This record gives sequence, C-alpha cells and structure tokens, in this order.
Amino acid sequence: MISAPQTPLPTSPDALRDLVLSLLQQQEEQEAERTRIIAQQQAAIALRDETIARLESTIAKLQRWRFGRRSEKLSPDQISLWEEALDTEIAAMESLLETVLEDSAAVTAGRAEGAAADAQTVAVPARPVRRHPGRMAIPAHLPRVEVRHDPKTCTCAQCGGPLETVGEEISEKLDYIPGRFQVIRHIRPKLVCRPCGTLESPALPAQVIDKGLPTARLVAHVMTAKHVDHLPLYRQETQYQRAGVPISRATLCSWLGQGEYWISLLAEACKRALLEGKILHADETPLPVLNPGSGKTDKAYLWVYRSQADAPHPVVVFDYAPDRKGIHAQHFLGDWKGILQTDDYGGYDALYRKEQIIEAGCWAHVRRHFYDVEQRGPSPVAQKALAWIVKLYAIEAEIKESLPDQKVAARQQRAGPLLEAFHAWLTETQMQVAPKSGIAKAIGYALNRWKALTLYLEEGQLSIDNNPVERALRGVAIGRKNFLFVGNDAGGERAASFYSIIETCKLNGIEPFAYLCDVLEKLPTWPNKKLHELLPWNWKKSALA
Repeated sequence: MISAPQTPLPTSPDALRDLVLSLLQQQEEQEAERTRIIAQQQAAIALRDETIARLESTIAKLQRWRFGRRSEKLSPDQISLWEEALDTEIAAMESLLETVLEDSAAVTAGRAEGAAADAQTVAVPARPVRRHPGRMAIPAHLPRVEVRHDPKTCTCAQCGGPLETVGEEISEKLDYIPGRFQVIRHIRPKLVCRPCGTLESPALPAQVIDKGLPTARLVAHVMTAKHVDHLPLYRQETQYQRAGVPISRATLCSWLGQGEYWISLLAEACKRALLEGKILHADETPLPVLNPGSGKTDKAYLWVYRSQADAPHPVVVFDYAPDRKGIHAQHFLGDWKGILQTDDYGGYDALYRKEQIIEAGCWAHVRRHFYDVEQRGPSPVAQKALAWIVKLYAIEAEIKESLPDQKVAARQQRAGPLLEAFHAWLTETQMQVAPKSGIAKAIGYALNRWKALTLYLEEGQLSIDNNPVERALRGVAIGRKNFLFVGNDAGGERAASFYSIIETCKLNGIEPFAYLCDVLEKLPTWPNKKLHELLPWNWKKSALA
C-alpha cells in the first residue's frame, strides 16, 4: 500500500502530478522487490525439494543395499508388462516416423528394411521349471566300509524251517571322518667310513619351508582354508586345538608368508600370460588394512584384471595398491595395447586418453542405474529403459555359444536397430526430466558413454558387460566379511597373489587344494625356465595326461 503523505498536499497542478508520479514509482519499486523476494523463495523451495528428493533417493538406495535384495534380476511378469509398454512406445514412434516421411519416396526402401529388422521379435527365454533333484547319488569313487548284519536265527519264525540265503539287500549311508593330522617321519641312515672317519647321510628332499615344521600339503591346507573357505587364522587355530594340535595363529601367519614366496612366482607368470591378450576386464574393490597405533584401518584396494570371458585359458590377476589412484592401473598395464572394459570410475580415463587402449562400456552398470530408480518408486521411464536392456541381454543369451564372427553379425542385425531406437528415445526423454533427478543421471550415464557401450557390436569376443571380472571379486567380498582386514601392505600383496592363483584355478575348473599341494611340492626344485608348465591350465593338461 502507498502510505499517506505526512506533509500538506501541494495546491499547484504540477506539484500534484510530481507527487502522484513519485508515489507510483515507489509502488512499482515495492512490487518489484516483492516479486524478487517471492522468486528467491520459490527458487529456495525448489532447491530444497530437489535436495530432499535426492537425499530420499540416496537413503532408499542405501537401505536397499543394507537390508534389501542385492540381485537385480527382474521377474517374468515385470519383464512382460514393461515389454508391452515398450512395444507400444516403439509402435507410436514408428507411426510418427511414417507420417513425417510418407511423402519421401527416397527413403521407402530404407523404411522397409527397418520395419523388417524391427519385425524380428526377440523371445525372452522362459524360466526353466525347477524339478526336485531327488536323492543325491553317492559318488562311486568314495571308499566303502562294509558292515555285515548276521541274522539272529537261521530258522523261520513262522514254521521253524531252515532259512537259505537268496541275495543281499544293500543300503548305503554317507559318513564323514573329520580331517586328521599325521606325522611324516623322514628316516635317513647315518653312514660312516671307518678308515677316514667320514660321516654322511642322504640329503633331505627340498621343502616348501626350509627346516620348517609343515609339509607342502599342510601349507596348502592353510592357504585354502584362508582364501577359499574364508576361515581367518584364529578360527583355524581353534580347529587345530580341537584336533589336539595347538598351532598358534602367529605360526600360521608365518607359514603363509613363507609359502607366498612360491605362489608369487606363479602369480607373476599369470600376469605375463594375462597381458598377452587383447581384451581385458578391470575392476577394483576395497581392502581394509590395519593402521598400527591408531586402532583404525585405512582403505586400500585390490585391483583385479581378467582375460576375455571366452578365452581358452582364462586368467585373473589381482594387484594390491594402498589407494585408488589411476596411476596403479597405468603401472600394472604398462605398454599393453587392446580393449579394456571397465565401469565408470574416472581412474581409468588416463588410460583411455592413450591411443593404444580402447574403452569398452558395461551395460550392467547402465541397467543398475535404471534399476535403482525403479526400486525407489515406480518410474515409467526406468521401466521402459529396463525393458530395452532386457531385449539386448536376450539376444546375448541366444548367441552365447556362437563363434565371434557370428556374434558380430547377429549383434549388428538384431541389436543394432534396437540400440539406435534406444538412443533416440533416451535423447528425447533427457529433455523432459528434471536435470538433477535420479532418472536424468541414469540417462546421462548411458548417453555419455554411448560409444563405449556400443563397441561390443563390432567385436565378437567382447562381452556386453563387465560382470566376468566382478564375479571374480565374490571371494574377496566374502573373505573380507570374515577376516575384516589385513595386517599391513605385505599382507595385502600376499592376498593378491593367493587370490590370483585361486581364482584362476576356479576359472579353469581346477580344485585349488589339489593344485596347491602339487605345485608347492614341486616348486622348491622346479627349473625357472619351465615355470609356465605349472600354470593352472598347463598343469590341468598334464594332470589329465
């Protein structure tokens, strides 16, 4: 409101006009100030609402990761419903495209080819019906201990006549005898020469731990229990005490440290074999390391590199680093050239800026971003994106066993048109959603890495995602929940060597304990030039032979 003047009103017309103009100007300034304040308040409210929505989204994601289901597998009903909505969307886009281009005769042939490609429906494999497996068949290689049950009487209980044996009824029960210790006594005769007084005896065979107490088999057992069965040393100590053999965890730790020397030789040979490939997967995972004196742990990392998913001799190599800086990946790969498939971590960007390394994207991470949005609340945009990605994975499932050239042809023919339509839909949708919303971030993640995400169309040996290397990290994650941390950087390097050999054994279908028992027995006297013969895939061939 315009306040009434406190001074007497002027009597002249010019003075009255000036007074009215000044009051109107004052009113306009007040209105402009109120408008500015309201705009600031509305902007603050919008920012607050956006911040609240982002924090609620983050809390929901953390709650799902802490208490909810980790798997990103979708139910068949969800896939069917979302695919119907996606097919409707694609049909509407095609109808609009035909309307716009109906007067253009030059693109008639191209439109017909596109329609023919889109007409190839991708059938999602039906979930197999799970049948009850029935009773387990006892393995034939297990030793059998016979227990004879003699009859109490040899006469018939009905008539008193003599009974004759006409056959046997055999029932097999599976039994278990806990692992037990035994002592290997090396007896070497002492020989003396009476004339000259020389005393000698045969040399003791080379041991994995020189002058140590354990055999190679016992050291292999401690390694396997720690890094395959995820049993911390204090639990192994308790088990050995129950067996009547008190072995302290300090002694067990010493055995692991001395045995790691031999394992590190094989791990280094695995690294050389890994870098001979042209396609690698890479990822990293935290590994807490104890900070002496502080009572806390620092966050170190295990960087993991794996050969391509369909490699004839799959290799996994772990590399310990005290932090997550990208320089560690550069140091590990050195002058390696090829395709590196990773997630969106920026530590790999320096590698991609080199011309010798090509970036390949991961569709599992794209799916994960949309899946997180859908889990926070129903999102039609996220549902359509997930339905599109489901179609891409259905194609991969059908061509999984095909040769690389056949995969390239099938991907370009079937997945290529889907990806083009998906890219157009993402570009259009990005302009319709809030810039800082969760769905906008998911769309931006996909569009910003589109070239890397579509590289698998041109390379048949390339996987659609980075899941092969993430599966190699499961053992580390389970072990980390049990032993919680490593004692120092040397313990982290030791864990990297052990995990490299154990995970490589798993990928090549080798039982880690049997492998470690054999190679730890051989390595003390094995020639260095023949070290490649003890690598898991070569060891498997020799074992089969």
